[in-house]
Amino acid sequence: MPELFPELPAGARAYAAHPGHYDYYASNCVKDLKLSRVEIPHDHDDGLRIRFAPNPFKHDVGLTVTYRAVMSFTVENHDGTELVGLGDVMLDEVLPHPDGCSHETTFIGGRITVACSDLVAEWKSA
Repeated sequence: MPELFPELPAGARAYAAHPGHYDYYASNCVKDLKLSRVEIPHDHDDGLRIRFAPNPFKHDVGLTVTYRAVMSFTVENHDGTELVGLGDVMLDEVLPHPDGCSHETTFIGGRITVACSDLVAEWKSA
């Protein structure tokens, strides 16, 4: 994965390259977060925002990811109920995209994928 970092926009690179991102024992690893809310703005320039609640056994705070200039937003749910019932985050992947980056978050019960110009990830209290 580190070989892809130079191809990512600045915000996506900072998020994906953070030392604890893929360390399952780190408090800022996405594994075990829970989907809390998806905010789709009326003005698309504001950015799509996905909020993840902390797992109380692992995280001190939750994660908010704001996506800029969203090109696509897809939800795949194994039982067909859209965002309901996706379960815990298993992993995520940030990859270069011709117009920025793509961010795929895989849950126990499905997946959310966003293609955008860049993203900003913030670990903070709700």
